[in-house]
Amino acid sequence: MARLAIRGEELIVELAWWEKIAARRGDVRVPLAAVEKVTVEASWWRVLRGSPGRGAWIPDVLCLGVRERAGVRDFVAIHPRQGSVACVDLHPASAPFARIAVSDRVPRTTAADVRTALSRRRSADAADAGTDAVGTDPGHVPDPPAGKLGWRPGRSPLPWPPVSS
Repeated sequence: MARLAIRGEELIVELAWWEKIAARRGDVRVPLAAVEKVTVEASWWRVLRGSPGRGAWIPDVLCLGVRERAGVRDFVAIHPRQGSVACVDLHPASAPFARIAVSDRVPRTTAADVRTALSRRRSADAADAGTDAVGTDPGHVPDPPAGKLGWRPGRSPLPWPPVSS
């Protein structure tokens, strides 16, 4: 069964060996920067757009492959009897597909994992760009001011930021 995974800066749809044969392609890889929105759709048929293209299409059993509509392509790996579908909308200019939809045993957890990776990447991009990312990460602690050590040799560490009594 296909599943969404994140490896480094890529979102990967990992297909089982038989799904690769049915879809006539390997795993789908898109840059994490191309992800626009991640949702979970309870009704599998709502994520299907356009007409079936290359792949395997067995009504009420399997929707696997590329669907096309108005010059836009979506990749779907849906097993209708599995339930909910994790749906990832992509920036069409930076990815080969406009949408990726995958049946998953735990689609809410998968969608949350993709959202977490996406927010980490965006906060890292904000830090690289020099913008203040305070408040985007709940565990973020500001750096101590210049000239003020967070600890002194031979002594226990001083709390930073200062703890108000």
